[in-house]
Amino acid sequence: MKIEDLAKIQNPDGGFGRFHSMSSDSSITTEKALRRFWFLNLNKNHPIVSKSLEYVRKCLYKEIVIPDRREKVINWDVFEELMFSSWLNLFEVEDEKVVSIQLKWKSVIEKSIIDDKFDYTEYKKQYRLMFGNKGLREISPSSFYMVCLLKNILIPSAKKAYFQYLMEKGIYYIYDKNLYDLPKEFDSKNTISYLIAIKMVADYAGENELAFVKNWLYKNRNRNNEWEMKNIKPDGIVFPLSENWRTNENKKNDIDRFVKEVFIYLNKNMIRKNVK
Repeated sequence: MKIEDLAKIQNPDGGFGRFHSMSSDSSITTEKALRRFWFLNLNKNHPIVSKSLEYVRKCLYKEIVIPDRREKVINWDVFEELMFSSWLNLFEVEDEKVVSIQLKWKSVIEKSIIDDKFDYTEYKKQYRLMFGNKGLREISPSSFYMVCLLKNILIPSAKKAYFQYLMEKGIYYIYDKNLYDLPKEFDSKNTISYLIAIKMVADYAGENELAFVKNWLYKNRNRNNEWEMKNIKPDGIVFPLSENWRTNENKKNDIDRFVKEVFIYLNKNMIRKNVK
């Protein structure tokens, strides 16, 4: 969806109606709009993004109550705080309450590492100690929100263990399969979801831990050393990145740009080390 079209349907308060939805249905939500901004690489200072993020901040501080149905199988208050904080952190919005929530989850995750591995049983225990017994199900430690919230704050040993856990479980809401298993078909929607997950988990990876993904991507370049996927269709959230896909050239450029951005994340740990 085009930014100008989103601006037309954005509510005066900055939201887009219902907040929570990571699904692929056609109805727009605040979360889908935020995802669109993220995929377009719009920063927090862009007018429509800034307005949306202020809405999210007010939701975090309970100045605005989202119109979503409150789920009873989880602690919805804890889930809301995690969700709002994660989006603010993803767009690098500095906020004291976000930091406070980060530290809670940092404690839960770090205390869930047993013998250098993430222990789900211990996680459930630490989750209950931190957030109580309200709700029947703990929030998944491999969820999109958790991954967004915890980057760059875990101690090294926890970061490594959490990375390994994410690689085995995938990222809930994005690609909840083993990330060590490469998609069987490169030219597929499955690959796009896989690469989004890899882009996110790269924040936790050590040097060369994702080299196998880079090698796979290299092998799937065309004769011009570019990436193209003829079977991918525009979805209004991830693609198109350009104005439209009425020309095949725009589509090719968008796919190539998308994969190259994943490479930036795959290389960043190595770049940081070399800079030091």
